[in-house]
This record gives sequence, C-alpha cells and structure tokens, in this order.
Amino acid sequence: MIINSGNDYIAALKGNQPGLFKDVKTNFTPEFTYEQINKGHGRVEKRHVSICQNLDGIRPWPGLTTLIQVKSERQVFTHNVIEVTNETRYYLSSLSETAADLYERQ
Repeated sequence: MIINSGNDYIAALKGNQPGLFKDVKTNFTPEFTYEQINKGHGRVEKRHVSICQNLDGIRPWPGLTTLIQVKSERQVFTHNVIEVTNETRYYLSSLSETAADLYERQ
C-alpha cells in the first residue's frame, strides 16, 4: 500500500519476521558506512550506519532496495565506572540514499 501510493518506507526488522531477519543478518555486506560520535551528559555514543543494496540471498519484500544496519556503542561514566553497551539493529527501506542521509533520518 505504501509503495502503491508513491511513498517510501524505512521499517525496523525484528524477530517477527524470523526468515527475513536471518537472511539480512547472514547476507548483509556493508557497501557504504557513516560514523558519528556524540558526547555529553557523562556518556559517549558511537553510531555506524551502513547500507547494503545487494539483495542477493534476501527473500522478496515489496519495494525493497536498501538494507540498513545501525551499530551503536554507548559508554556511560557513572561513579568512576565505565559501562559499555553495544547494539545492532537492521532496517528495510525502499529508499536509495547514502548512509549519511539515512543517519539524518533517525
């Protein structure tokens, strides 16, 4: 319906699509990456936004042109202790933009 109306989408890919999630996680090869570091309020946050437009090994999805991977590392300084957390998220998109442009859409 989104594609038929002439619009684009960026959709989070989670466990509710287990086959597609596995395809993306297994076949994602970063083609372009954008990195940004933010500091403030006792923390440092690094984000790497990568895109992949090679859809080999990815099951069909309406309008899909780009896979997006966001890797984030957060360092929080509390009581002289540094706590580090890492997270990787995947998204599907009908957009064909650069990694920097997609980062700005977050």
